[in-house]
Amino acid sequence: MSNPKIILLQNRKITVIFLVGAVLLTIGVALWFYIDGIIQAHQQTLQNPNLTLQQRWATEGSLQWWITAKATLYCPTAATLITVGLIALLYVTLWAIVQPS
Repeated sequence: MSNPKIILLQNRKITVIFLVGAVLLTIGVALWFYIDGIIQAHQQTLQNPNLTLQQRWATEGSLQWWITAKATLYCPTAATLITVGLIALLYVTLWAIVQPS
């Protein structure tokens, strides 16, 4: 028979891994949607015919910055967070299936 303290410790580790995976997955998806929302808001703002030339230039510059930042920083970060979160959740799921009774 297994020592009950070891089983309890393993269950706590699995719970922590599950929670960390869920948090990372949530942060990654939220970051992805947040950046897409900002870019869509800038594109929507550019559709406004009442913008002054200076406002249009500022919005276009900001939009270009967000598009570049999305491609170079935010998408890779979000993809990494989502991947690590999914791997952690998959690990917990496989551990629950394979663990001895």
